[in-house]
This record gives sequence, C-alpha cells and structure tokens, in this order.
Amino acid sequence: MTETLSLSPDVLDWAASQSGGSLEGIARSISKSAPGKIIAGTLTPSQAIKFAAAAKVPFGYLFLMAPPAPRVRPELVDFRTINSSSTPLSRDFFDVYDDVKFKQVWYRDFLEKEGAEPLHFVGQGRKQSLNPMQVAEEIRQVLRLDRIAMGKASTAEELFSYLSARVEAAGILVFKNGIVGNNTSRPLSVSEFRGFAISDPIAPVVFVNGKDAPAAWMFTLMHEVAHIWQGDIGVSDAATASHNGDERFCNAVAAEMLVPSSDFAKMWASVEGTATARLNELRRHFKVSLLVLVRRALDFGYVDESLYREIYLTSQKSGSKGDDGGGGNFYATLAVRNSRKLAKRVASLATSGNISLREAGQLLNTNPNNVVTFYAKQRALPA
Repeated sequence: MTETLSLSPDVLDWAASQSGGSLEGIARSISKSAPGKIIAGTLTPSQAIKFAAAAKVPFGYLFLMAPPAPRVRPELVDFRTINSSSTPLSRDFFDVYDDVKFKQVWYRDFLEKEGAEPLHFVGQGRKQSLNPMQVAEEIRQVLRLDRIAMGKASTAEELFSYLSARVEAAGILVFKNGIVGNNTSRPLSVSEFRGFAISDPIAPVVFVNGKDAPAAWMFTLMHEVAHIWQGDIGVSDAATASHNGDERFCNAVAAEMLVPSSDFAKMWASVEGTATARLNELRRHFKVSLLVLVRRALDFGYVDESLYREIYLTSQKSGSKGDDGGGGNFYATLAVRNSRKLAKRVASLATSGNISLREAGQLLNTNPNNVVTFYAKQRALPA
C-alpha cells in the first residue's frame, strides 16, 4: 500500500501561489489521473517532493498547519492596480527586492564613506508640490537629455540604454532583470509588477522588469524615476487605467519625458489618416517606440484602451527577449542586471584590493573569478 501524506489544502494553495501558479494547475501537472486527491491535500511523498519543486518552496513548508502570514514591508508602498490584499507580492518579487536592497545599502554606505552629498532632486516634486509637467522638465534638466541623441536611437533597446546611462550619471542606480538573480528557471511576472523605486537621498535606485517588452522598458524607467522625484519607495505596474493618483502622476511624467505634449499635439494634428497611420508617422518623427506613442495618444484621448492593448501585445510578442537584453553577452548582461555604474565600481574596488573578490562576487551574484574578467572587459561596455 502506497504511503500517503495529509497536508493542508490552504498551505498547498499558498505554496502554489508563490510561483505564480494555482493549486489545481500544479495538481494536474503531477497527477493526470487523480488531481482531486492532491487538491484535497492527500499526496504521496513523491508527489509532495514534486509539488514543492513546482511551487518553488522549501519542502518543509508543505507541512505547515496554516499558510504563513503575508510578507509585509512597511517601507514599501504597493502602487499596483492589482489589489495587494488579494494578490500579495510573490517570493520572486521579494527575492529580487532583497537583492537590490542589499546592493543599495552597500552602495549607500560606500558613498557616505566617500563623503557624498545628498541628491537635491530626491523627493523634490512632492516637497514643492510640482505638477507632472514641472517634474518632467526638472528631470529633463537634471538628466541633461538630448533630444537629438534620443532621436538617433534606432531601437527601443538603444533608447533605453541612452536613458539609463543618463539616469545613472545623475546618481540613480538602474537595475534591469527578467529573472530572479541569475536563475533562468525563475522568470519575473510582468502581470505582477513592472518596476520599483527606492528613494534615498544618497543612493536612490530604480528597477525595471526586463521580462517586459523592450518597448516598455523606457516608460517603466521614466515612471520609476518620477517616483524618485516624489520620494517614493514602492512597486508599480504602470497600468494605464490605474486608479492610484501617484501612479497616474508618474505615468504623466514618464509620457511627458519621452514625448513632450506640445510637440505631440502639433504632430498629431498635422498628420492625416487612421490612428494607426498617424502613430506610425509620429514614430518616424520622434524616433521612439510605437508603444510609447500609443500610450501618449491614450493619455490625450486620441485612441482607446483596446488599440493600446493590441499594440502592447504585439510589441511583447515581437520584441520581448524574455530576459534583460543582454544579447547573450554574459558580461554585458552582468552589468545590466546589477546596474552598470555599481558593477563597474564594485569590480574596480575588487581588483584594486579595496574589497575582496568574494565580496564583489556576492554583490554581483557571480563567481569571484568572473569579477576580474568583467573588469578587464568593462571598457568595451556601453557607458
């Protein structure tokens, strides 16, 4: 007679949710003949091991009497449109957040020892009660954005690279990753979140979910930078139909940053044809992605939500790399996932003996030996 385990269905349901799945889905993947038994909490030891692996939780968690309390971070504001009480943030998110927070705390400590001064723009928008247009103009000035340089970008990836470089030059670290750390078996969910911001006067940070379509990266980047200007520490989904006032504010800032309203309105009025034809014509003028333009048109009420969703889904299917745009170059990807600015600083400190290679490896989530190679190659990486 096969030994069976009696586990709490509530715990199994919680465990399944940690990987973004469902109890029924995992049960059916494990047992095609009798998934109902698993759903009811009756599993063989072999099935329990498979369940833990599928749910990506430690095996021992399945034996809890009740699901653990939702993880709460008092300093992290949930700006997502999804009701956070019914859809809590997953373990994947918190593992990414913890990793970035660890790096941010280390970098802040390093900068303080170097005598770094506070960045004047962190929280400036809310302190001065600036409107989205004013915040966008301040960001433009601080980042020293060059419209001509932006226009030269031929792809969404190139424009994101230019913008992220300007953001980091201003003192904000930019992380972009589509997986948890370097674990390719743990892709991030775009439906869960698109980015987050950690406002700090010395070492502010923004994170972009690289699993999203490349055409969406730049909007998320500017959206999270707007949160830095507001002094926020929170996670976003940047939904167009968000009822959250802070999200709508940051959406407006991001849109104004990428496609100034005055230029957009004039161009839209000067072009004839269908909404799609106009968008394609404006794309040639602004040299930004179609997704950014249709989002701007949506803000102006020139197009409806259905056209935006259609273009978004097309962009995601045709443009998403499913990771973070490393293009197969391990060391370029290492820099993008860990912030180019931070990665180069860590590698420089390690090779000069100011920190150990082991510490550098921990900070960059890689083998210490790779840090030396990365340092040797860093001059060839984009700024």
